Amino acid sequence: MNVKNIRHFNRFYTRILGVFNNRVFDLDYSLLEMRALGEIGRCEGITSNELTTILSIDKTYLSRILKKLKQNDLIYRQKDEIDQRLFHLYLTKDGIDLYHYIETQSDNQIAANLKGLSAKEITELETSMKTIEKLLSKTTTN
Repeated sequence: MNVKNIRHFNRFYTRILGVFNNRVFDLDYSLLEMRALGEIGRCEGITSNELTTILSIDKTYLSRILKKLKQNDLIYRQKDEIDQRLFHLYLTKDGIDLYHYIETQSDNQIAANLKGLSAKEITELETSMKTIEKLLSKTTTN
């Protein structure tokens, strides 16, 4: 196994995605904050524990992210009807608007990255991505 090749690809792909940009689409939010918002948008009613697992971050860090999103009126919490210790997370109207904006901008960014590729190359890329996901999911689901 050539770890250097994998690390090289990781650096290349994180640069393509803009992972290390401090702000997403010139907004005052980090990529991780927008990932949290996106997961709440895609998984309406998700709990903090579920979100920490999906994002692979600790509860303290997630708590700071959720506090910022709540202070900016992008999310709200609702107690679980059965287990009062649990809170479910939802997007507010502003959160929904931002979520749709980010999704559209992300789609546009990917489309721009694919602009110079032929249909055959895009299919090859999609097949390669599915292969990477399939192979790596075997090692990350312990």
